[in-house]
Amino acid sequence: MTNWLSRIARPLLRRRLDLPPAPAGPPPFLGGSGLAGRARQLRAYQGWVFAAVNVISHRVAGMPLRLYARAPQGPGPELTRHPLLDLLARPNPVLTGRQFRFTLATHLELTGMAFALVADNALGRPAELWPLSPADLIEIVPGPDTRQPLGGFRFQGPDGAAVTYAPHEILYFRHPSPWSLLYGASPLEAMAHAFDIDLAVRVYQRNFFRNSARPEVVLMTDQRLTEDEARRLLTRWNQKHQGLAHVFEPTLLDAGLKVQPLAYSAKDFEFASLAGWTQDNILAAYGVPAGKLGLVKDVNRANAQGIDVTFNAECVRPRLELIEDVLGAFLLPRYGRDLLLRHDNPVPADRAQNHREAMDLLDRGALTINEHRAGLGRPPVAWGDSPWRSGLGSGSDDDPGASEAAWKEQTVALVRRHWPGLGARFAGWSRAKVAAALEREPWLLAPLLPAQAPPAEARRLQAWFTSALADDRNIEQVLEGLRA
Repeated sequence: MTNWLSRIARPLLRRRLDLPPAPAGPPPFLGGSGLAGRARQLRAYQGWVFAAVNVISHRVAGMPLRLYARAPQGPGPELTRHPLLDLLARPNPVLTGRQFRFTLATHLELTGMAFALVADNALGRPAELWPLSPADLIEIVPGPDTRQPLGGFRFQGPDGAAVTYAPHEILYFRHPSPWSLLYGASPLEAMAHAFDIDLAVRVYQRNFFRNSARPEVVLMTDQRLTEDEARRLLTRWNQKHQGLAHVFEPTLLDAGLKVQPLAYSAKDFEFASLAGWTQDNILAAYGVPAGKLGLVKDVNRANAQGIDVTFNAECVRPRLELIEDVLGAFLLPRYGRDLLLRHDNPVPADRAQNHREAMDLLDRGALTINEHRAGLGRPPVAWGDSPWRSGLGSGSDDDPGASEAAWKEQTVALVRRHWPGLGARFAGWSRAKVAAALEREPWLLAPLLPAQAPPAEARRLQAWFTSALADDRNIEQVLEGLRA
């Protein structure tokens, strides 16, 4: 029986062995069982992952980090000179502060974790900060109990030997993971399948242009041609039909030749839409609007500002707060308990909205001119300490603080500046028409009213300017009336 089976199986085995070897499998993508490999996550820094991570890391690394003295209600006075600021500005002899923060942000976005080794000097103070590659992390050693949850961080050293660092030697930044209290979660993990497909599309397209070059047509014949005859036919075909000068020219075929156009598969044109799908998924995982990468056409100024606000508010600011939390919890205590680190607010201000709010506060007397100027970083003016109410001046009827000479001098200056334009606007109008226009738009007279004039004087000036406009008086007549 055994011999009979072997005689039957031998030809099959021989035939199977004669087959060519199986082709190589697909490249090791990010997804699948190797998702935990942080080295592969770092190598995913390409394509749309690179675009998203790069724009985030540049923005995070470029935001100023300021040191404040702690106050009961929050940040107190800003400290401009401190050993911690020197350390953050030049963390080690190789990297600048911005390069150091860019490296940490890149590690954080690709692997969900970033590590910085704190090297102390002889006095036990932090002297240098060195980023450690997450690809070299062997494990995070858990502690014995909740009173000491971390036992250390084990990394692979340059010589291949394992090195264990104590918890206080490492600054550990991470995106919190839903399935681990110790390890971080990369945003890329949530869209690993999108990265796999994006990588496969790019590999296919590269190989298509490298290995799948195909002619437009094939010249076929049933006759056997010699090499010289085939070369002669191809040369004549190219001379007859190549170039714009020979477009649509007829041709004659001999030797039984037939022309067969080559058609491309529809799937070759479907990869563009598939690439758009992977792009949207990867950018969504990182919270980066497509317009931030210049991928949206016909963007006006309002849309561009909205995209910038969304990106900085929902993507950049949470990452800056994460960095502040780690530095405040594990690095600042080594310099004292009375310090706070804060980034500048990355969200750009809405200038139009801020202007409307400031005008509302100024009109209601809840904000003075000098307070508004201080918010803009401008110096105060002599007349800007009293509230401005509805364009009718400041102060009250019995306010003794307002100097009559000061506001009268200011009135003369305002008339010289603004009267020519107003006079030209209402030239030739009747008194009734002028009065009706100023009743509809009383703010037209606001540039002529001094800020320090008492309300009663402001109303008198308003009536005088209305009458002067109705009478079509020139600037000299208006100034003469003011001095009377």
